[in-house]
Amino acid sequence: MPENVFNEKADYLIRAREEVVKRDAMATELEKMKAYQKKLGKNITAEEKSIADEIAITIKKRKQEISATFDGRLDDNRARKKKVENKKNKKKNQRMNARIEDETKHIRQNNRELEVEMKTLLKKNKVPGYCSSKLYFIMFNPHGIGELISMMISFLVYFAGVPALVAFLVNKSILSGKSDVNVAFWMVLVVAVTVIIQLIIYFAIFNATKVKHGDIMKQARSIRDKIKANNKQADAIKNSINKDKDESAYNLDAYDEKIANLEDEADTISDEKKEALKEFEDKTKQLIIDEINGRRLQTLEDMKAEKKTLDEKITKGEKMYSDKVLQITKEYAAYIGEDMCKEDKLNDLIALMEDEQAETVSEAINVYKGQKSSK
Repeated sequence: MPENVFNEKADYLIRAREEVVKRDAMATELEKMKAYQKKLGKNITAEEKSIADEIAITIKKRKQEISATFDGRLDDNRARKKKVENKKNKKKNQRMNARIEDETKHIRQNNRELEVEMKTLLKKNKVPGYCSSKLYFIMFNPHGIGELISMMISFLVYFAGVPALVAFLVNKSILSGKSDVNVAFWMVLVVAVTVIIQLIIYFAIFNATKVKHGDIMKQARSIRDKIKANNKQADAIKNSINKDKDESAYNLDAYDEKIANLEDEADTISDEKKEALKEFEDKTKQLIIDEINGRRLQTLEDMKAEKKTLDEKITKGEKMYSDKVLQITKEYAAYIGEDMCKEDKLNDLIALMEDEQAETVSEAINVYKGQKSSK
């Protein structure tokens, strides 16, 4: 290095320019390599994710396919079992109803005889035939809590529902649209008249039957109580048969055998499904992973190898660049300033000296700065 750099000629600046050009070229190359390094890193990450996703999706799909195959067989098994159970229940209900019919036959026969006895009694004593109906006994001669509740409901319908319906029909068909008529008054009147007529009818029937033929109606009530008792007995027999869990009386063994076979088949299918899924986890899953990795890992490894080489190249390039920067700082920037160690400014300084506007580096810098300040 010369003792006084500022007295140097243009060769000093030419050498400085050459070193600066090399430094800038290194910087540009490093920038390109780092940009490619970043892109390559993203590509590697994307490829790793793509491989992992393909493995996960393929494994999930294959596992679902295995499950779907066995689930389809189980669905078919359940459908066939349901069909057999429906046939069994239908046959059981038929035979249960037949059993109920058989075990209540004597009760129903007795009820028919009692019905005939009641009608004969009423007819013989010239009592109206409707007096044998269930509704008559509820309305005029109830026995027991059930019939008392039914009587209250019947009275509510008879003495409230019917008058309300009559009033509604009269209002719609006769009073509707007549502004000069006191609708409320006529509604009350229609309801009152209807209730009075109903009371007359009710007590007319009461007097003509229960009062006039009191003893006969007591006998009829007794017969009705026997029919009710028979019905309760029949219901008790029916409930007992319905609650009986023993199906041996209905000869359903053939259906039970089919259902048992189908249940065994379902257990077998479930065991096969578990075994197939276990084999998939133990063997097939790894084969899928190996197949995908074998097909795609080489590309990934090539990319990683390329990035490793590039990383080493960048590390080496950064060292060379750093050395070059230190060299320029020591040999040139320390004397002429960092701001002057740029290619364009060095070109300007060299041009001044070549044009003989300055003989030394110091003069060239002063002329350059003077030109810049004058501008």
